[in-house]
Amino acid sequence: MAPVTVKEKQDVPVKKQTSRKGKKAWRKNIDVEEMETGLEALRSEERVRGTQAELPDEAHFILDDTGDAQVAKEVRKQRTLKVDEILAERSAVPAVKSGRFVHDKPTQKSGELSKTQTRQVNKLFNRKAKGQPLKPKKKSHIKSTYDLWDAPSEATQPTSDFIEKPTKVKAPATMSMIPKVTQHVSAVVVPQAGASYNPTEADHHALVQHAADIEFKKIKEAMKVDSKLARISASTLPDEHDLKDENEVEDEEEDAEEESDTEQDGKTGKRKTTAQRNREKRRRTMLADHADKQTHRRIGQQITHVASTIEALDEKDKIIEESTLARQAHKELREKQGLKTVGSGRVMQPNVEVQLEEELSESLRQLKPEGNMFMDRFASLQQRNIIVPPSQNKNPKRRYALKVYERRSYKNFDLKEAQKQKRKQRN
Repeated sequence: MAPVTVKEKQDVPVKKQTSRKGKKAWRKNIDVEEMETGLEALRSEERVRGTQAELPDEAHFILDDTGDAQVAKEVRKQRTLKVDEILAERSAVPAVKSGRFVHDKPTQKSGELSKTQTRQVNKLFNRKAKGQPLKPKKKSHIKSTYDLWDAPSEATQPTSDFIEKPTKVKAPATMSMIPKVTQHVSAVVVPQAGASYNPTEADHHALVQHAADIEFKKIKEAMKVDSKLARISASTLPDEHDLKDENEVEDEEEDAEEESDTEQDGKTGKRKTTAQRNREKRRRTMLADHADKQTHRRIGQQITHVASTIEALDEKDKIIEESTLARQAHKELREKQGLKTVGSGRVMQPNVEVQLEEELSESLRQLKPEGNMFMDRFASLQQRNIIVPPSQNKNPKRRYALKVYERRSYKNFDLKEAQKQKRKQRN
């Protein structure tokens, strides 16, 4: 064998070693042809048959040993065009949704009706409810037997699963509750003896005094409100002397601020010496030690007086229990007597019907009726907390102003009256 010369060595192809320094070089020089071919084969299978997760295990392979000649003939007869085959080929893999389709309308869920279907169902239901004739149905061959003399069944409204049935309103728990005041306060209160048509002198004077006390109480409350309003109006309006004093005070404050500014400008900050800093540090440590001693001393005193503190706590618990019991008893008493305020309004207190000595009748035939039965019953229902009293706001604010319209009949009435007057003048 002849030796290889240097020139021949240069002609031999030498495999070049690629760089493997970083991830970029590995990605650039790696061979992925086999992987690409395998993935492409899987994608083509998914386009035709779908993913493996969607199909069962038996659907992946089909074993057909024989075959059907009749089926082959029918397939040949019903052979589709190539154009239809191309159009029918669709990928079984769902399309990828991008961000620009986020604002599209959501697709219809399975099992739900579309808008047109619900409209048709509602139209059919309304037609049945009104009793309108429907389209004639196809006659069935099945014969039904029924009693001719039997009473016809009542027509019932057709029900459908697509139409929502009205739900029952759940009543609140307070509907079944009965106020305690209805058991302890009578519906009809017997009036005082002085309200009789022929009372004794003492009973009549007692009734007059009771009515007078109520009126005096109302007058005192009105006077109290007037005095408060007068005091508020007097305090809000400033006098001339007060205005002068305020101006003088403002001038003095401005002068003081100017002086303080000049003094601060003239001050010069001096650094503290080491002796001053040490002195302040010793003072802080002394104060901290004193505070620790005081806390230890307080804790020791508490430990020695444990028995007394336990007794004090027991007494406090007893007082709390007594107060809770008294509060509950007061609450029950209020419920038995009736609440004064129910909701936003106050319970109506009926006026005391009283007649003076000159107005008293000598007989039952000459008796004048007093009061109002409707208002009496209305007040009784409020006092027994059966109905909520109306709110005290007599003039509520309107959101929109009321508009006044003149009716046509009113205009015609005026015209007719004017015509009548003209006719009378002519005659």
